Amino acid sequence: MKLEIIQKKYMKVLFDHQIFSLQKYGGISRYFANLHYGLNVKNESESKLGLLFTDNAYINNGQLPAGIFNTLIKKDSRRYKYNKWYCKYLLKQDNFDIFHPTYYHPYFLKSLKKPFVITVYDMIHELYPDYFSTDVDARNKREVIERADHIIAISANTKNDIQKLYNIDGNKISVTHLGYQMQFSGRLSSITSIEGRYLLFVGQRDIYKNFNLFVKAVAPVILKHKVKLICGGGGSFKPDELTLINKLNIADSVQQVAVNDDQLKHLYQHAIAFIFPSLYEGFGIPVLEAFSNNCPLIVSNTSSLNEVAGNAAEFFDPTDQESITFAIERVVSNNYLQDELRIKGKERLRSFSWEKCVNETLQVYRSLA
Repeated sequence: MKLEIIQKKYMKVLFDHQIFSLQKYGGISRYFANLHYGLNVKNESESKLGLLFTDNAYINNGQLPAGIFNTLIKKDSRRYKYNKWYCKYLLKQDNFDIFHPTYYHPYFLKSLKKPFVITVYDMIHELYPDYFSTDVDARNKREVIERADHIIAISANTKNDIQKLYNIDGNKISVTHLGYQMQFSGRLSSITSIEGRYLLFVGQRDIYKNFNLFVKAVAPVILKHKVKLICGGGGSFKPDELTLINKLNIADSVQQVAVNDDQLKHLYQHAIAFIFPSLYEGFGIPVLEAFSNNCPLIVSNTSSLNEVAGNAAEFFDPTDQESITFAIERVVSNNYLQDELRIKGKERLRSFSWEKCVNETLQVYRSLA
């Protein structure tokens, strides 16, 4: 009976300002916004944001203490400063059970009296140091991770990386997969003007995203089947990308488009398949985006992508050009396989809900309270 009472303890959680001061859009701020709202609809928990105002798209500014003044604060640095001051004030008040910082700045370590949890999304900077500058942010990240009372990793792959790189006891790390939900406004704009059959690539194209090797691998499929490659988001093509695309004689069949969530939904729903050739992902939200929008998935067999995609994808070795080409050709030329991947993707998506993510996070909080 005593154990049951402890498990049902009412939990008060404080999230800090960091990611909401830094991001207008982004996966991390969306994750914390969904956690915040999810905890507050339960009758066994509540959460508070250490936030006065923000430009973040997932937070209702009107519900923040100083939200009506947001437009008067023009500089992001000033907004960050005021939000940080407010967080320190709330930490001093000590009216919460668990503190959950939303990023890795250690400003709270000296004043915090309660347990804190940190979520780790990936270890990309640590695994690919040649692609990133090593600076104070990396030191901050390590300090906060090592001093946290508990760590939430968004995939088993990320947990393994934390253990290997920081030598942290696995009992201190819980794996909690992300949930998934796209936001829509009903505005499609010019995306509906794309004609013909196409393959889809989404997001950034630099560093570990492996775009250049992918383009070389997909070019023979584009030419053979007379399909297009649509690149959603990621900014305009860079000069070296344009040079490569022209050299491969596929310039007329490759297009980059800026997209919001509504337009991205449309692209997924009408694509032959979505291809995700990344060398490393801490989780891989685009995998769930494809599943949600009934789009066949062709994906790298590395990092967390096997873990998230399960049996609902056609896999390839992202370092092997022939492997990528073979996987794309197999799906493009096989309508039965496309339908099979759509069905399996819908089934796989059921394993990733925000309710499940919130419940598992709440279990972590309770274990520390």
